[in-house]
Amino acid sequence: MDDQPKAGEFCWNELATANVQGAKDFYGKVFGWQFTDHDMGDMTYTMIKHNNKECAGIWSIPKDKEKQIPPHWLAYILVDNLDKSLEKALQHGASVVKPATNAGDFGRFAVITDPTGAHVALWQPVRK
Repeated sequence: MDDQPKAGEFCWNELATANVQGAKDFYGKVFGWQFTDHDMGDMTYTMIKHNNKECAGIWSIPKDKEKQIPPHWLAYILVDNLDKSLEKALQHGASVVKPATNAGDFGRFAVITDPTGAHVALWQPVRK
């Protein structure tokens, strides 16, 4: 059985927080999650693993952005073509929060608000 997400399905979750260690302590104790930090050059990205599967990530809100960015979870929806999906979302009332951005060698993403004001991210992985 293929348990990989398909285009149009949620594929990733990400926690933004000013207290990464506090989040690790809480979620590790409550859910038994394990964490691996990765140096991304300008930041550290923490991968969350549960049942031997990477299921989410954590990044630290920069000190100078803590008043603008509250701690939050963000869900990502898998898309085949980020540019086309972003254009379609805009045509149907979405607003861009963060334009299409490269995420290292992993893929590209954009963050939008839907017409109701809810934030969601679109994710196009690099196909290898």
